[in-house]
Amino acid sequence: MKPKRLHIAFYLFFFSVHCGAQTIDRIIDAGAYSLHFQVMPGKGIPILFESGGGDESSVWKDILAPLHKVTGAPLITYDRPGLGKSVIKNLDIPNPITAEIAGLEAGLEKLGYDRQIILVAHSFGGHYAALYAARHPDLVKGVLLVDASLNDWYTDDDVKQNVAKEAVNMERYRHESPGIYNMYSNLVVNAAIFRKTLFPPDIPIISMVSDYFKTDSTESARWKADHLQFAALPNHTGITAYGCGHYIFLDNPSLVINAIIQLYAHTLNIRESAALTKDATIYATNAANELKKEETAYRHSEDDLNTWGYSLLRRGDINKALTVFKLNVDLNPQSWNVYDSYGEALLMNGNKDMAIKMYQKSLELNSGNDNAKKILKDLLRH
Repeated sequence: MKPKRLHIAFYLFFFSVHCGAQTIDRIIDAGAYSLHFQVMPGKGIPILFESGGGDESSVWKDILAPLHKVTGAPLITYDRPGLGKSVIKNLDIPNPITAEIAGLEAGLEKLGYDRQIILVAHSFGGHYAALYAARHPDLVKGVLLVDASLNDWYTDDDVKQNVAKEAVNMERYRHESPGIYNMYSNLVVNAAIFRKTLFPPDIPIISMVSDYFKTDSTESARWKADHLQFAALPNHTGITAYGCGHYIFLDNPSLVINAIIQLYAHTLNIRESAALTKDATIYATNAANELKKEETAYRHSEDDLNTWGYSLLRRGDINKALTVFKLNVDLNPQSWNVYDSYGEALLMNGNKDMAIKMYQKSLELNSGNDNAKKILKDLLRH
């Protein structure tokens, strides 16, 4: 059984306090689309979030409450066409990114947020932020790119490979995931638009790049080099999110929140900026304290040992991994998961008989462990 992912809960101090704000949930008729918006009302310049390719707006939910607590700004999330509750009215006509941005503009106008704005974009959403900023250079007051695709990322070869790879899935996407269908069916046209769309030079931009994202070493090096070059441009700031994967706002939410606060502070007058700095300091102090508390509780826990064991397996240190998994079994004899993990390592080491015993013990403690059932069925068949 794979190790459980550690969800650091340092934001809970603020997440439990929703500032009394009532979230507005609306479907807006935006011409070619019906767009689902959620808005946390507030004062000051609104902050709009662009999700990554195929992601619904709900991916941002964990950072919204603490960010709203500190800034009090209006926070806007929305599902792009074909994702979540947003609808593409006609999939049989081209829906390039320019049409999608026109729909976003119509939606923001109907909501009353079509003036000054700050953009936060993740992954594929970086292209949407770039095009919106290029169309509204005087209105966009700052941009945070969270491991976002930059304008030159999609080469002709990348596009051809993506389109060819997904061709077999397109009919299924059309019926089950119209947003993903739309993304791939328009990728050839959109990639040409991406390459021509540059952020206006006067807009302050913070660009975050993850410590690890691309599994292919060549792609990973290209991704990081692309962001390093982008961050070196005037008015740009680069941040490497150490220890984080592609979803930086899940792995290190305080890093993303503080970057947004930094951008937002530049839109305020001296008195307002001082008040924000005070609130941001309180947030950072509590966040750091909660993080340390969570790390202390996690250290040498069942999950910690399990994660350590799997990291040793990935490095090829199978004997050390077996020692760690065995220790976890000894310390947590009532946990079905530790037997499952120990069984997996034993099987990798060729100890079939002992692995069977571990999987049987795991199944004894948890009859719903389908992973153990499947592996035992295969092992006992031979």
